[in-house]
Amino acid sequence: MALTTTGLTNGGTTTHYQFQYDDSLAGAGGPEPARTNAMIAACENDFNLMSGWFGNIALTVSTPIAVNVVPGPYASAGWGPPITLTPGNASNAILCRYLLVSEVTEMFMLAQNRGWFAPDGSNEGSAGEGLSRFLASQFLVSIGQPPAMPGFGLANSWMNSPRQDFVNHIDTGDHGIDAKTGCAILFIYYLFTQLGFTINQIVAAAASELAGVYANVTGDGSDPFPFFKQLLDTAYPGTTTIGGANPDNPFPLGILSFWVDKSTFGRDEVTDVISSASNGTFPNAYWLVLEGFNKNKFNSLGIITPTFFGPFANLPGIGISADGSGVSFETSDTKIPQRIRFPFDISFTNTTLGSFPAPGSAPLQEPLTAVINVGGAPLLGASALTEFELISGSDPYYTNIDTTQNNVFWLSQDLRVFTASPSLNNTPVPGAPAFSSDSFSGAYNYIKGLLAFLNNPANHFTDGTNDPFASGVIPDQAGSLTADSSVFRFTLAGFPPQFHSNYNFAVARVRLRGTAGPAGQAQHVKVFFRLWSTQTADTGFDPGSTYLSHQDGGHPHWPLPAPDAHTIPFFATGNSPNLSDPNNPEYGINGINNQTIAIVSGDKGYAYFGCFLNVYDPGNVVNGAQVQALLAGTHHCLVAEIAYDDAPIINANGIVAGPERSDKLAQRNLQLTFSDNPGPADTHRIPQTFDLRPAPAIASRAGALLDYPDELMIDWGRTPAGAVAHIYWPQINAAKVLSLAGRLYGTHLLSASDSNTIDCQVTNGVSYIPIPPGNIENIAGLLTVDLPQTVSIGQEFNIIVRRISTRRFKQDPIPAGREPAVNTLLELSLDKRGTESGPIEEPKEPRPVPPMRNWRYVTGTFQVKIPVTTPQIMLRPDEDALAVMKWRLQSMSPTNRWHLVLKRYIEYVSARIAGLGGNPNAIPPSPNGAPGPTGVKDVVVHTGKVVEIIYDCFGRFEALVLNECGVLHTFQSRECEIEKIALRACRDCLLLSVYVEENNQQRIRRLAIKC
Repeated sequence: MALTTTGLTNGGTTTHYQFQYDDSLAGAGGPEPARTNAMIAACENDFNLMSGWFGNIALTVSTPIAVNVVPGPYASAGWGPPITLTPGNASNAILCRYLLVSEVTEMFMLAQNRGWFAPDGSNEGSAGEGLSRFLASQFLVSIGQPPAMPGFGLANSWMNSPRQDFVNHIDTGDHGIDAKTGCAILFIYYLFTQLGFTINQIVAAAASELAGVYANVTGDGSDPFPFFKQLLDTAYPGTTTIGGANPDNPFPLGILSFWVDKSTFGRDEVTDVISSASNGTFPNAYWLVLEGFNKNKFNSLGIITPTFFGPFANLPGIGISADGSGVSFETSDTKIPQRIRFPFDISFTNTTLGSFPAPGSAPLQEPLTAVINVGGAPLLGASALTEFELISGSDPYYTNIDTTQNNVFWLSQDLRVFTASPSLNNTPVPGAPAFSSDSFSGAYNYIKGLLAFLNNPANHFTDGTNDPFASGVIPDQAGSLTADSSVFRFTLAGFPPQFHSNYNFAVARVRLRGTAGPAGQAQHVKVFFRLWSTQTADTGFDPGSTYLSHQDGGHPHWPLPAPDAHTIPFFATGNSPNLSDPNNPEYGINGINNQTIAIVSGDKGYAYFGCFLNVYDPGNVVNGAQVQALLAGTHHCLVAEIAYDDAPIINANGIVAGPERSDKLAQRNLQLTFSDNPGPADTHRIPQTFDLRPAPAIASRAGALLDYPDELMIDWGRTPAGAVAHIYWPQINAAKVLSLAGRLYGTHLLSASDSNTIDCQVTNGVSYIPIPPGNIENIAGLLTVDLPQTVSIGQEFNIIVRRISTRRFKQDPIPAGREPAVNTLLELSLDKRGTESGPIEEPKEPRPVPPMRNWRYVTGTFQVKIPVTTPQIMLRPDEDALAVMKWRLQSMSPTNRWHLVLKRYIEYVSARIAGLGGNPNAIPPSPNGAPGPTGVKDVVVHTGKVVEIIYDCFGRFEALVLNECGVLHTFQSRECEIEKIALRACRDCLLLSVYVEENNQQRIRRLAIKC
């Protein structure tokens, strides 16, 4: 046996190689020299392909490189140099070329010297071995061959292991057939097939760890391993291994899940919506959320919309359509993997009503399955299932959605809140009884009189002829957005300004469909009004805490405050009515909030319930403390619960009921905070307290969504990119939140500014914040948004915060699977220092992954509205909020969970006031707000004609000039309403009086046109 060049083309010499073969391979029936000549004919093209992958760098080994083809079993290669190929005596030239490419690419890694090869030049290590195998596979693809060479699979060595992290921990001394190299080739295929990076991009992104390669190609410094593993664990649970044409490349994969906002539909509610302007449509009823792809790869796959099937999709007359808002991404970055949301509307027709259960019958659960298809075939792992609940009619209910009112679930059309200031207007509801006295007792008398007015059949509010919520009788949707404030005790109005007491009220409309007369009545319908201590996305129905009630025969009899007072009941007849008295005026037999709803004619009737939101009265005491002292925010979540014995609210099927789903719960949940423009940075800081319960425990096994923590899903709307949000949770370690985020998300824009504060860069899409699990009390939080100083007056930003939870359906555990089989062939490594061999697993076809039987759903929502305005409008509300918050903090124990949150909130509001030109140190603690102005003596008036109106270089109103008997006065303002008045006075030659503060002649307090 000796090496020879006999019969080789050009003596076996090419530009880059010198070939020889063992003479024992020649002769009758032997593969040589024909096999080596076939390799010689193609080797330079193969070399050029490899050189192009590496940017045409020069090798550090001498050329021509000696290549020796020797006898032996199938199949191995190594290099020193020389390169030794042992293809197996029966193998063809394709395998020889494959082996040669595997070894020469490692020489290019050594020459590149940027991380693919061990720093000491000894060997390629686990990452380099993975790359050489990957490149050899891509060589096969380039010449039209199948992508895998039989017996050379690596990935399943990792799939059948504990699946440890060899992305951040490569082994530069290990290039064997083991889990380390298996992980490496899988991760390289993840970059290539799943994320869509090219061979050249991956090769050029060399780094000391595979995580660094990811960072170099994506620009993302997040740890990629947890999500990479999550993706594989979901599609290949347990010890499932990869089969198919290329067992090293299972990609693309997807994780698909339903995220449901509206999952329960009542027949009567649906009937109302069918007859409304929306024609039966519930917009954004749910999303499908796809995880695994970056934007570039998603677009290249051409995924347009998922496919739906199942009983719900087959209901007669049902419509499932993509919402017009379109597919949304977390960020505009095209390279990083992110969640992709598909929003869907559900529409019903009269035909669908026949599919609802008959009155009195049990609800129906109608499954819906979704599948993502790529290239005409289902995407592995990307199937999901949810269930929609259809409930019968003839029970009292709310219709929370009315598109003609432009409202959403968390601003129910059947629950209104409004403020009355009787010294300014003692008939805030036209036609209703007037305020009898400007006092707390007068407020209770007022709401009782108002409810009697609304429920009087002669006024036709109860038969639907007159809609008080749409006709302007009750203040409309826009006017009621801020009426649940607990810090605006007074309105300053008039001239000179005077304090006018504010009183807040809630009115709920309950509907009934059925037959007219006594047989169709709903008797003893009660409505409980509960106010949360601040904003919250935790309005899910928890009858043991949040919705605590005194029980009567297993049914809620009257509402009780939560033990920690994070929810507080309010009434229409007094602060603390004697609810145990069967004849009490609130929920007794003839109580104002215990009514029998009757249908007089037709098939529908209405009843009105209400309460006085008495947060200012020192005599309103709950759990031993003044209500005002128990509150932690400036605006609050309010829920009106229908308590009807014949149709109780039930948590079932692993889902917690809530205002989004139940037609027995109506919600108002909105915060309004102004931003300045231009102003200093402190006046662009928007702080908002919010309450949060800890997340349930997280399962350790992937694949059922129970390994996902609850999350905050924050939709930034049009909030400008460049803004930064901060979430301060004094009870939570920020590092724990970041650890959860790193495991759960393909990437994230979260960081920690201190041990308890999570920072989040605002994108043009959606951000996700994991909520840590635990058994602690509710979590006190402060959400703060720092807007850029480029925002302009008149802009308005709406931020929607949703809590996402997982349906708690207990699935059967995933079977452990078969023990891996051992192939009778030996796979020999393609290593630099000789041959190492080891048993390889026989590839098995993966079991079909069943649809995700759990789903995510919205447990609650709140909205932060941020109008951009001027210091004149912002200052007084901030001063009132500061005074009240100082008083609450002063009244609070240092051990209270809200203590640190309110301290930081007060710091932020104080800085806002200083930036607006006020003096926060001059504002004492007070439950009634800040002191009022000192009076008219501090105001001067200038009267004359408007002779000039000034605009800046952008055409924005800047100032008006007044001629007062030859003396010119310039008054600066950005207010468009002041501009209109000035223009009118100028156009019509009217005298204009401008009232300004004596010590601040630019602060306009009042305008008057002299007619």
